[in-house]
Amino acid sequence: MKRKTVLGRGLESLLPSLEENPSDKGSPADINVDEIDPNPFQPRIDWDDEELSSLAESIRQQGILQPLVMRKHEDRYQLIAGERRLRASILVGLDTVPAFVRDADDKQMMALALIENIQRQDLNPMEKAEAFSRFCVEFSMTQEELGKQVGISRSAIANFQRLMELPDLVKGMVRSGKLSMGHGRALLGLPSEEAMVRIAKVSLAKGYSVRTLEDAVRKSTGRHKPVLKKKKTPVIPEIKQLEDELQRALGTRVFLKDLGGSGKLEIEYSSLDELDRILSILRGRGNPV
Repeated sequence: MKRKTVLGRGLESLLPSLEENPSDKGSPADINVDEIDPNPFQPRIDWDDEELSSLAESIRQQGILQPLVMRKHEDRYQLIAGERRLRASILVGLDTVPAFVRDADDKQMMALALIENIQRQDLNPMEKAEAFSRFCVEFSMTQEELGKQVGISRSAIANFQRLMELPDLVKGMVRSGKLSMGHGRALLGLPSEEAMVRIAKVSLAKGYSVRTLEDAVRKSTGRHKPVLKKKKTPVIPEIKQLEDELQRALGTRVFLKDLGGSGKLEIEYSSLDELDRILSILRGRGNPV
């Protein structure tokens, strides 16, 4: 099975026995689907039924174009790559599937399963968080090292892994797509799991955007954005008098902002008709109210 070249050297060193094999030149073996177990390190948990049905129809019409890859495990087989094809084949009702059998240890199984899903962008945020966390532990990699190997920044790896700090109930909301990764990250600003669950439920019920949820978290923790108090501008009697005269002449609210010889004149209007009326007065063609 050929792998995409985006794999870094670190991960490629984990997959030496999955390189091109002389036996690939022959025909793949037909393996009974009842003897195949899924990859125990498969990070993907949720499978799109519509996507599987579409693939199943393609297999029904054209067969399996790309053989699966698996390893022998005791008296059965374990998938290394191709779980979507296996699931779709079972939907079609196939008894056997074509597959190449490889020698692979647990680290190789985990590496290929993770990379295959990341490259296809099949994983939801929680699946990525769990896969990255497990990968760092199993392979003793730092976030920076893992990021280089899978083509993701260290900060992105860290953001995904932070989702592991969410309560299980909230993790389920992110996993199902009810809450986005942004919602999950916002909830991490709360001081307790109880608060995260409570505000997550409110967010779902009210359809909060990420920004609205962030505001709710700030209010809950008392971290409001500081409100800048406007400095009171001293009232100049002459300016106030001119402002009053203009308001009487134009029949609307007028604001004069003097900046020491220069300034701004603001005139309010509530409709285009009123604007026309004010312009007529200013042009000398109308009568003041």
